[in-house]
Amino acid sequence: MATYVSLVNQSLRRINEVELDIGGDGFSDARNLQALAKDAINSAIRELLQNTQEWPFTLTTYTQALTIGTGVYDFAPDASKIDWDTIYLKRLSSKGNTPTKLPVITYKDYIRYYRSGEDTSGAAGYSIPSITYRTEDLKFGVTPIPDDVYEIEYRYWSYPADLVTYSDTCIVPDRFNTVIVDGAVMYLMRSRANEASATLHQQKFEDGMDNMRRLLLDSPLYVSSTVVAGKYFNKQSGIK
Repeated sequence: MATYVSLVNQSLRRINEVELDIGGDGFSDARNLQALAKDAINSAIRELLQNTQEWPFTLTTYTQALTIGTGVYDFAPDASKIDWDTIYLKRLSSKGNTPTKLPVITYKDYIRYYRSGEDTSGAAGYSIPSITYRTEDLKFGVTPIPDDVYEIEYRYWSYPADLVTYSDTCIVPDRFNTVIVDGAVMYLMRSRANEASATLHQQKFEDGMDNMRRLLLDSPLYVSSTVVAGKYFNKQSGIK
């Protein structure tokens, strides 16, 4: 993956300006246009990541350790979007439970069908979680409330922090560096009040993001039924 300083230098070369030292000397103290180029790279990456949440290069697998008697948990701090279809209860050797995908229900259904049972049974009702639900404050819950330190695994699309040091690496694959640079140059041209050039690079930036979506987010080969277990339809072969 490209480093922060290499992306900044690519944007500076594009507008025929002096580059920063590739070894990082003076990078943190960069001023004027070089400082603007640093900001522009981060702005372009942020816009790209916000443009589409489900970029495959931001997909992360996370394991949440459950706590006895606790039903609600925070998601990973850098989570942008959760793949709810991947929430999975792992096997706990001391309990011998069956590892399984946990079905997801709404918070309203949790309140309607499960909350009163948890309140009345108390600790006597603690057991192996079999259902997960979405809370209304961007957390997730499990029911029954766990009676041991089970582990929940799920996948999510992350939202990485800004690049800071010269050697920080960009999460976007190298083959799309030109898209990031087009976005950065768009911001740099706007800082120079060169709206014609900014508009040109904005179009290139948007076209680049469209191409990324086409290349990386193509339609799936098959769709699965959530109504009839084990049934699927392959869009290419037509096989059921």
